Amino acid sequence: MKNIVFQNIVHIDNNVENHVFFYDALQQVTNTSNYWTFVDAKDALSTLVSKKITPDIIFLDLEFPKMSGQEFLARLKKHEHLCNIPVIVFSSSTSRSIIQVTRILGAKAFVTKPTSLRQLIKILWSILSLEFLMTPQAMLSSFANFNQHDLGDTISEDLFWSDVTEHGFHMN
Repeated sequence: MKNIVFQNIVHIDNNVENHVFFYDALQQVTNTSNYWTFVDAKDALSTLVSKKITPDIIFLDLEFPKMSGQEFLARLKKHEHLCNIPVIVFSSSTSRSIIQVTRILGAKAFVTKPTSLRQLIKILWSILSLEFLMTPQAMLSSFANFNQHDLGDTISEDLFWSDVTEHGFHMN
């Protein structure tokens, strides 16, 4: 459990079962973390903007009824005290344009939601470590340095951003 640098973790996902699954994996990686969950991106943003919670890292799903994960990410990056917090998108989507948009909006990485606890533990170990923090842009090649070669199926490959034509959200 050495080199775990992210101790204040926010997880935003509208499925409570995903919070339990994530927490179970997190407990296998570190037992010293503060873990806050939200089922609504709009509520999470409001809490973060008010400075009630200051996370070291945010894990974000994209599908929410009130505010999409992409809109959350765009709005988060507008606040000086929040703009440098790494956001890891955890999504079931494999859409190339969605992955590209999240990167343009400032996500540190895009991870396809794993189906096994073992996979999630490996992913969290890599992401919460000092090595992840030191990489300028989390890409498949960056994760290969962690000797986690089987992560290739869950972490998106490096994609070009020039093909993005739709954003799928509206800013006020």
